[in-house]
Amino acid sequence: MPEVTVYTTSTCPWCSKLKSFLKEEGISFTEVNVGEDPEAARRMVKLTGQRSVPVTTIDEQIIIGYDPDGIRAALADVEAGES
Repeated sequence: MPEVTVYTTSTCPWCSKLKSFLKEEGISFTEVNVGEDPEAARRMVKLTGQRSVPVTTIDEQIIIGYDPDGIRAALADVEAGES
């Protein structure tokens, strides 16, 4: 099972939409609220080069923004052993 992490803030409407999508699809994920965790915010910026959320990581793949098709494709790649 791929490791899915979602970087969010509590005021981000796209973050809420993304979390709802993941739950509806039955995709387990770990949420990291970068608004409440400055160290996590620094890790996210180092990883992506930007401060915007949501950011989803699926194993080594990074999806920036609300991108259901990108998430599905990344999950398919990981499950096929292509990550």
